Amino acid sequence: MSAAAVALVDAAADTGAALPPAPRRLRIGMPQLDASGLSEGWLLRHAGDLHWEAITRRLGVASDDIRGDGDQRLYPTVVALRARYEPSLAAVRENDVFASNVEVTPCGGACALGYVTAHVGGARVSLELLTTFACREPSGAMKMALPAARLAARWAPVGVVPALAQLARAARRDQPLDDGFAGPSLTPATPPLGRVTREPSPYADYNGARLLYFAAYPTLADDAERELVRRLRLWEGRSLDWALATSPDKRDVFYYGNLPIGESLVAELLSFEREAVCDGRAGVKTRMRLTRARDGQRIADVITRRLFVDGAR
Repeated sequence: MSAAAVALVDAAADTGAALPPAPRRLRIGMPQLDASGLSEGWLLRHAGDLHWEAITRRLGVASDDIRGDGDQRLYPTVVALRARYEPSLAAVRENDVFASNVEVTPCGGACALGYVTAHVGGARVSLELLTTFACREPSGAMKMALPAARLAARWAPVGVVPALAQLARAARRDQPLDDGFAGPSLTPATPPLGRVTREPSPYADYNGARLLYFAAYPTLADDAERELVRRLRLWEGRSLDWALATSPDKRDVFYYGNLPIGESLVAELLSFEREAVCDGRAGVKTRMRLTRARDGQRIADVITRRLFVDGAR
């Protein structure tokens, strides 16, 4: 960078220039791809950034200025995620153009429902993110908290309680779910098919607030699912790895807790069911549960449908 360019950057920083917005339109390259198509990990991180930015714009403050009445820093903690990909993430290729839109609606004094939609190549992405403001307690645990009075006036709830919030409440209480995809129950009557233990990486799975990032939960579940599919011989395809043979088109995640750095989690495969999709494609629906290894406390339920890519069945 030339001396003149450096001077311009320094001048912008010194004058408190407005923060640049998160990109809504970008070219898909290797950072956004994984071995099977569009990286869901990247997608969820980007969607989370768009969601958080939309909240800050609605409140009219920077992210680190969202605080409670006691001046404690508030963070958006994800309660539930609903993702739909059409036809699937495997349809995305290098140099496709990703164009997105985000809308956020207050649905409670501390809650937000975000809609992130995007078109990328021949695929369409639809994400719902349900979040709540939370502050860190002295123990390190996160607790729901209301924004300070100066911000609360800009955060008036709109409309009725959204369906995703109702599902999240029932999921947290382990009650029946009135939903065609996640329901009727998150806890099957039969024992888990298998389990693996993992310690998430502080270099890849945690965010700047030292919390296990919401986008890491599905990836940790996927890694465990892939291992269990091979170990239990649930799919006999020999020519392709499970990660290459399938691609998600539906995903629901319900979040119940976090995991301190250095602790391990247990990932259980609760069910593995083959499905015939209406357009003739074949798929598999799985239910994974993540719990804290030290006490068995649930931290998430992950429900996923994967479609087999062409030639993989």
